Amino acid sequence: MSEKTQATVLKFLHCGDIHLDTPFTGLSPEKSDERRIGLRQNFMTMMEYVRGAGINYVLISGDLFETECATGSTAELLIREFRNSPDTKFIIAPGKYDCYENNPIYTSGRLPSNCYIFSSDKIDRFDFAEDRVVIYGWAFLGQSLTASPLYDRRVGDSSMINIVCGYADLDGPIGSELCPVSTSDLKKFGADYYAFGSRHEGGDFVSLGSAMYGYSGALESTGFDEPGIGGAKLITVKYKNGNMTMDAKNLTFGKIVFKKETVDITGVDSGSEIVSRVSRLVSERKYGAETALYLEFVGEIDPRFIIPRNLGSEAFGLYSFEMKDKTLPLYNTDSFKRDMSVKGELYRQLIPMLKSKNEEERLLGARAFREGLAALENREIDT
Repeated sequence: MSEKTQATVLKFLHCGDIHLDTPFTGLSPEKSDERRIGLRQNFMTMMEYVRGAGINYVLISGDLFETECATGSTAELLIREFRNSPDTKFIIAPGKYDCYENNPIYTSGRLPSNCYIFSSDKIDRFDFAEDRVVIYGWAFLGQSLTASPLYDRRVGDSSMINIVCGYADLDGPIGSELCPVSTSDLKKFGADYYAFGSRHEGGDFVSLGSAMYGYSGALESTGFDEPGIGGAKLITVKYKNGNMTMDAKNLTFGKIVFKKETVDITGVDSGSEIVSRVSRLVSERKYGAETALYLEFVGEIDPRFIIPRNLGSEAFGLYSFEMKDKTLPLYNTDSFKRDMSVKGELYRQLIPMLKSKNEEERLLGARAFREGLAALENREIDT
């Protein structure tokens, strides 16, 4: 690797799973619209970083946007931002949600000449002789890719800077439709860096001897099913005394942090106590105006106590607040065991469900007991 290039430094920004125009799950329609706008702003912030940091190559490893939701303004945004970065080369490997075929943004030819888009589900390459860089990759042509493009393949010239950019399921389950690639494939192929997409959590860089791989993670988390904050990765290739080294670090561009928490409220019988416990959690975790919190209440509470539904983000200073009641109405229920009335019989009939190993069945039993008890006592409850 001692004669790879005359350049002193080359900078690669690895990003993916940006999902422009995605419908943000778990948020109200108003918040969803706000987050779609915010995600575009974060993308533009990343592009400002690309220009300001002098990034040579941007590796986009899938799901730049969601084809089914993409708007004309998204295409214009991409064209404008890429065109405004003429000194940077953008390498795009279409993934599951922005697959290449029948994708007007990719197939129209409107993206500027500094954009290079993989269009085959087999291994392909772009050569940049001026930097002695070769970037390999592939494209999802549809919603699935079941064969490894790297299987039994090797780089063409190990004296080049060899990069792989693709949407892949590294060491995933047998039968994966998300492009199954094995670690042994990487070791045999012989690239210097593998820029992968599809896993929104990102994570640390992983060494493969003198090479490494990484998942970029989502630019910004898009729902409670993927807690955390998004970002990208910066890989800096440096040369000194004829030797190549790679420095890598994580970058953060996301603003809204999606978090999931569980609070045990066993024995609690007042809304004020619940607010106090949630407030304490928010304070301890240092959650604030940029935190979207999904909270599950668990434990055993009195059958007649109903968790108030008017708890909101305003009460805790959060960006948004969603809650799920997973409590069981089993606290202080000894009297129902001995009750020979319809109430006691209701309780005894539902005990198998309330103590089932299946969560869905437990929650169904909890609702049935609360509603049945309220009906027998002529109470109205909001469930």
